[in-house]
Amino acid sequence: MILRLSRLHRAHYDDSGNIVLHDLEAEDAHNAPVVHEEYVIAHDHALAHETLNELLAVPGGLLRTVRRNVSGCIGKVTSDITSEYRSAAAAGAQTLRDLACDVLALPQRIATAAMQPVVVVRPKREARKYARGTLFVLDALRFGTAFAALFGGLFFALNYQSYSSIVLAYVRPSLQSPAQISEQATIMREHLERSPALAVAGAGRVSLASLLQVGPPENRLIVPKLEMNVPIVSPPVSALMQEDWKQLEADIQTGLEDGVVHYPGTANPGQAGNFFLTGHSSYYPWAAGKYKTIFARLQELEVGDEYWVYYGGDEHKYLVRSKREVKPSDVSVLDQPINKRYGTLMTCTPVGTTLRRLVLVSEEVDPETGESLAVGQHTQQLPTKIQMEQLAI
Repeated sequence: MILRLSRLHRAHYDDSGNIVLHDLEAEDAHNAPVVHEEYVIAHDHALAHETLNELLAVPGGLLRTVRRNVSGCIGKVTSDITSEYRSAAAAGAQTLRDLACDVLALPQRIATAAMQPVVVVRPKREARKYARGTLFVLDALRFGTAFAALFGGLFFALNYQSYSSIVLAYVRPSLQSPAQISEQATIMREHLERSPALAVAGAGRVSLASLLQVGPPENRLIVPKLEMNVPIVSPPVSALMQEDWKQLEADIQTGLEDGVVHYPGTANPGQAGNFFLTGHSSYYPWAAGKYKTIFARLQELEVGDEYWVYYGGDEHKYLVRSKREVKPSDVSVLDQPINKRYGTLMTCTPVGTTLRRLVLVSEEVDPETGESLAVGQHTQQLPTKIQMEQLAI
């Protein structure tokens, strides 16, 4: 079979086989030489059949050749991978052996280094020889002592108000005689009886009795055991309703400047739920407000102790039922039961830190009988007749 291909162009080969190109711009298109070159491709069927027959005549032929080449490639790749794996395994094993030797030799090296003598030259003193390990321990003790003293001094400087109130609570009774304490209690009782709404702490159950006759003009928390009488601040609930947590925190911090905070969204005294109060145990001395240490002594309250709440002109008595510490992220302390009248006092602990929260859960009880009040139940206390001269006007 003969296949002829013809191509028209303006180039030709000279006698030496070089390609000669014509300048198409210089020559006139009608006079330019036209060269016809024929390419002949001969396909010899006989030769093709002969080559194919030779391949097929060999046992396995082309397939065996392909298989042999593929097998050779796979074998070489497998051999290379195996060799590399063995080399890596050998290197890793040697590294592990060296590491084990170093670990086993480490105590001996440490002991040798610790026993190495070091001469310490001191000004105007005789030089002394120490073991390196002894010198390290002495330096560590000096550094640790200096760091602890610096940290302790700074910590106390930031929280001196809280810790001074705690210390004074223990020192003051020991410095006073029983007669002085009794005289002070009598003076306080008489003072309270003349002005029942006076915003000062009561001293014992007798003083509280005079306070209960007329509620103070603002919401207050009274803890007789801690000699505490503090305003209760109720921040707005708008931030809570809008789920603006940053604003809610800002509102609470602002409220803590003026007393203890009634946490927004929790129940009011006398209602079913959890009347939740929180206050500072310690805060920055330069911060605004005079209640930065109001709950510094809250740890002194134990199960069975009482505290009183005046809210909306009504009195409410609570008895502590449980006392525990929780993580700051534990929001279960804000749970609101539907069949109990609970109250909660919360502050940070240890004093001066925010590591944990001290939580005292209380139950509202009848002021006279001390029995737990059910939802909707009123107290059995009869209203006391108040004389006009007893009103704080």
